[in-house]
Amino acid sequence: MKVNLIKLALDKIKIAKSTGKKVVFMIGSTAKQESEPFLSPLREYDDFCVLGCVVFDQSSLVDLLNKIDGLVDIILVDAEKKIPIHLGGASISDIVDLRTKDSDSLTIAPFETGNFSKLCFINIKKSLVFEYKPNDITVNAAWMFISQKLHFFSGKKISLIGLGNIGSKLALKLVECGADVHIYSRDYFKSHLITQALNLIKPIGTVASITCHREPLPATIASDVLIGSTNGYPVITDEIIASVNRECLIIDLGKNNLTKSAVQLCRDNDLEISRTDITNSIEAFVREILSLSFALEHDYGNKHIDGHLVVGGGFFGQEGSIVVDSISNPKWVFGVSDGAGALKTELSDIDKKGIKHISEFYGISG
Repeated sequence: MKVNLIKLALDKIKIAKSTGKKVVFMIGSTAKQESEPFLSPLREYDDFCVLGCVVFDQSSLVDLLNKIDGLVDIILVDAEKKIPIHLGGASISDIVDLRTKDSDSLTIAPFETGNFSKLCFINIKKSLVFEYKPNDITVNAAWMFISQKLHFFSGKKISLIGLGNIGSKLALKLVECGADVHIYSRDYFKSHLITQALNLIKPIGTVASITCHREPLPATIASDVLIGSTNGYPVITDEIIASVNRECLIIDLGKNNLTKSAVQLCRDNDLEISRTDITNSIEAFVREILSLSFALEHDYGNKHIDGHLVVGGGFFGQEGSIVVDSISNPKWVFGVSDGAGALKTELSDIDKKGIKHISEFYGISG
């Protein structure tokens, strides 16, 4: 990693810290190899800031981690395996020399093929570290955007050009909501197998289906939504644009999916082109992480109080356990566990006494 990139990252972190809010740094990777790592935009929310970097090799990541550990509050690391291993020129003997001293480790070195999580959890000592799946954030952002633009999916024809990890997940979400999804990919055999799998996975009551096509035009004719989900190369041509509905929503999900002539044809015919903006999805995801982290520390668990077993925060209680919202500071008593993951529908006298005692113990009324 060039030193100037780390400097740019540190400069952005400084700006984020000047807001007085929590600073979240996202470390991503991508299957699309580029010549240099790059920074993602600084996003400011009500009570935290999010920024990050996309890197392509482990040695660059270690350099970055050494600089930001403790400087940011939270580090989110890409958990997805996307890229081949890069050791920055290290040889097999170098790997052996780097082998971990932890006798419980199942690997010979703190490196994983295309996965940076282990390096982060080994090297970060001060900041909090969590894994995340950026592709899933993108899929959720795209689905939410389409949902609010269409209002409902039932009966809509949605065309997907490209069927990688993101396209496959999005196709399943769309068909589950009643959209007729039509797919074209250059690798027909692979996309046909994926289509069969997705049609088997979708709920049995879902009438809508996913259809795989050998050519793009049958997949896109009269589409209500056209999505380009390839890995950054133009596949949506002006011929494809000419085949869709006059009010079709065009979405560039994978960057640079439209040819220049296709973009111009959209503009000439007032067809809306959108890029998938993950800003809102990132905010929701970070809030979920913070909320769950707090819940696991304060709400989740079980303990005995005056002979009564109390469980909270989703802890699976044994039969007769008193179920509350928080194990440390409960505000609500939900009922008594039946020992099978649900609440009893009929309470015994012992159950009622237990609820009364725990409610009085914590000062819970109602």
